[in-house]
Amino acid sequence: MKPAMIRKALLSTLAATAVMTATPALAQNAGLSISFGSPGYSQGYGYGYGHDRGYGNDLRAKAQRLEQRIDRLEYNGRISRREARSLAWQMDEYRRLEWRYARDGLNRREYADLSYRLDRIQAMIRQDRRDRW
Repeated sequence: MKPAMIRKALLSTLAATAVMTATPALAQNAGLSISFGSPGYSQGYGYGYGHDRGYGNDLRAKAQRLEQRIDRLEYNGRISRREARSLAWQMDEYRRLEWRYARDGLNRREYADLSYRLDRIQAMIRQDRRDRW
């Protein structure tokens, strides 16, 4: 084999390895803050109501747990694919509303609305689980 061909093969393998190594690290960069001049974007989620008490963080954590639970229940066969799709649609609706509210920070009403919606989704998960068993 010629040295030029070996060099090309080595360089392409090295480049592919670098891309594969960097991809998981890029996917985990969820802390990126985008600033367009509006306080809701640059100051993070939940800047309004209860920012100092972390209310936005507890809603985010609960939503994440619910999404993981839906995936896990579907994977284990404890809820049907149709039920999982319906719950995922509800979570997507929640995420859209969460994004809309978070642009200007959360006030008490918005926080209560988001919390209520997560509680409702959680109740639907419990109901769907009972339907299966």
